[in-house]
Amino acid sequence: MYRFNQAFLLDSTNTDIYWGFGGVYLTLGDFEKAKEQYLTGLSINPKNTHLLTDYGTYFITQYYFLQPLNEKQAVINLDSAISVMLQSYQLDSTDQNTTFKLSLCYLYKKDCNNAWEFYNKCKELGGQPITEDYTNTLIQECKKQVNK
Repeated sequence: MYRFNQAFLLDSTNTDIYWGFGGVYLTLGDFEKAKEQYLTGLSINPKNTHLLTDYGTYFITQYYFLQPLNEKQAVINLDSAISVMLQSYQLDSTDQNTTFKLSLCYLYKKDCNNAWEFYNKCKELGGQPITEDYTNTLIQECKKQVNK
């Protein structure tokens, strides 16, 4: 956070600073502060794909925590995550983080075709964020062989 504060003092229009602030707050569990930082950055540059993907991650987190308490509100957050991440994907279809998280969101929605589509796209790009556990879960939930 200290380094992001220094960067902010040098150039408050650098939207990657807000991406960093949001990430720190999300990690600390201060979801509203994280959302505020992502939205501030996106108001300056609505095409910053890092901000868009992590803003989508905020919605995934909300989905995860709301699911046992309020299924309807959880699904609204999951749909928001997909919408925001698709915006990011449209701007940069080569971001492995975005393609992986889209696969994850579609798995949560039980949309196996899209879950596999974005999984395979992520693998083609290098598959960096994909874990063995995720692959096994996708195979189990969506009954398909992995394209190697």
